[in-house]
Amino acid sequence: MKSVKGFCLGMLLALPLAAQDTASDSAATATSESERPYRNPKRALLLGSLIPGAGHIYAGEYLKGFVNYEMTVMTIGAGTLVYIVGKCTFTFLSASKCDPGPEWPHRVAGVAIVGLGLWTWISSARDAPHAAERANARHSARSRKASPVIAPFSGPGNASQIGVSLSW
Repeated sequence: MKSVKGFCLGMLLALPLAAQDTASDSAATATSESERPYRNPKRALLLGSLIPGAGHIYAGEYLKGFVNYEMTVMTIGAGTLVYIVGKCTFTFLSASKCDPGPEWPHRVAGVAIVGLGLWTWISSARDAPHAAERANARHSARSRKASPVIAPFSGPGNASQIGVSLSW
């Protein structure tokens, strides 16, 4: 029991008491909250790179994200099917012999369609940080407030201040 008490006392003396240092903590939190964006462009890029369209959905552009996801999945899936399915794939349904002809045209088309799907995914991921910046701009535009200013006569020449104050 003495060793546990000694260990706790040693830890109390060794570790700084950061909870009592309020000046540095409050300044650090105030700065980080004011600099922190509404939507992080790096996070949007990461999400868009992992899942097609997820960066746009994170940024609030739901329709664009959904369309990017669907286009990517459909083109990659359709290209794979075009590559695999040949002229004689379904010959088990007929009794006649099938002449497949050349295989390369549908294989080239399948590779091109899969490439189009991958290009859609990459371009969506590249646009995701810009979508987050657009979301930040929309958010800051919505958070601006106008307040009326009516101040009594003061200052040089006893001029009153009447108007609208905009916070930027």
